[in-house]
Amino acid sequence: MLALDHLKVLDVSRGYPPAYSAMFLGDFGAEVIRVDRPEPAMPGLTSEAHSAFNPWQRNKKSVVLNLKDPAGRKVFHRMVETADVVIENNRPGVMKRLGCGYDDLMKINPRLIYCGCSGFGQDGPYVTRPGHDMNYIAIAGALSIIGARDGAPAFPSNFIADMAGCGLHAVIGILTAIIARDKTGKGQYVDISYTDGVMSLMMSDFTSYFMHGHVPKRGETGLTGGMVCVQVYKCKDGEYFTVASIEKHLWDTFCDCIERPDLKDKSHVMGEEKDRIVAELTELFLTKTRDEWGALFEGKEVCVGPVLYVNETAENPQVRHRDMVLEFDHPKVGKVRQMGIPIKLSETPGSVRSLGTPLGSDTDEVLLDMGYSQDDIKRLRDQGAMG
Repeated sequence: MLALDHLKVLDVSRGYPPAYSAMFLGDFGAEVIRVDRPEPAMPGLTSEAHSAFNPWQRNKKSVVLNLKDPAGRKVFHRMVETADVVIENNRPGVMKRLGCGYDDLMKINPRLIYCGCSGFGQDGPYVTRPGHDMNYIAIAGALSIIGARDGAPAFPSNFIADMAGCGLHAVIGILTAIIARDKTGKGQYVDISYTDGVMSLMMSDFTSYFMHGHVPKRGETGLTGGMVCVQVYKCKDGEYFTVASIEKHLWDTFCDCIERPDLKDKSHVMGEEKDRIVAELTELFLTKTRDEWGALFEGKEVCVGPVLYVNETAENPQVRHRDMVLEFDHPKVGKVRQMGIPIKLSETPGSVRSLGTPLGSDTDEVLLDMGYSQDDIKRLRDQGAMG
C-alpha cells in the first residue's frame, strides 16, 4: 500500500520547484498527470533520455494540452472533475485569464486543493514582479549571510528558494489542506511564496534579530564563521574540510585529535581572539590533505566532515546505504540514475514505479480513460487543443 494512492494530482507547473512537489506526492502513490505544453528536450539528449533522467517527471503521466484553446480548456476542466490537487506556478493572474483559476475550478470541483506557487505570493506590492531563486533569497535576507565575512555574497545554487522555499513548503501546504478537507469536506487555495518559504527557513536568524535587534552578517554569526568551533578550512590538496563541533564534549575531542588541548575553553570566543585561533588552525589544516584529515577523525566523537563534490557524494557509503541514489535499466536509454526518496516511512514507503515519459506520450491513454474516443482525440489534436 502507498500512503497517497487515493489522490489524483494535476501538475500544471512550468519549471521544477512545483514539479518537485508533485514528484513527492507521486513517490508516495498519488496518480500524477502532467499537463504539459510542447517543449524541446535538453540539447544533446533524446526526448526519451531527457524524460528518463528527469526525476521531476517520474511517477507521472504526460498529457499535452493547449489551455489557450477553448477545446483544450474543456478537456482540462473535465480532468479537474475527478482531481484532488492542482499545482501550478504561472504568474499570478495567468490561470484566471485562461479560465483555469481557483474560482473557475472550484465551481467544477469544490473539493479541489489548488496550489499556486509564485515568487512573492498572490497578493502584495510585489505580486507581479518577476524573479528567480537568487532574487528571492536576496530579498528574504538569506543571501546577506551566505559567504565569507570580507567578501561578496556567495552563489548557493537554487536549492534554497526553489527546492525548499517553494517545493517542500508546497508539499506541506497541500497535505495540510487535504487533512483539513477530511474535516470540512471542502477544498481550498494553497498560496505558496518562494520568498515566504525562505524566510521561514531562516527562523533562527530572524528570531535572534527580533529578540536582540542584532542584524546577522555573513561571517559574523555563530553558524556562518563567527565562532572558532564552526569553520571551513582549506587543506593541503586545495580541498576543504568542515568543523562544526559546537558542544563542549565534541570540541574537547576535536582539540585532543589535533593536539591542541589549550583550545578547549576557546570554542565560542569571538572577535580578535577568534580570528587569531582560526588563523592558527588555518595553517594547521594546510599540513594534511582533505582525506588525511578525514582519516584522522574517523571513529572519533567529533562533528567534522569533508566538503565533497556531487560525484563523491553519489558514491558515499552512507548515501548508498540509504538508497539516496537509485539505478534503473531503461530499455531505450540504458542505465539511469536518479535521486532517491529522502522520507523513509516504515509501513507505507515511497517508490519509483515509473520513469518520466516524453511529453504527451500518455495523452491518448488518459483521455480514453476519461471517456473520449479515438475520433474525439484525433479531432482535438487536429484543431490544436493538444498543442
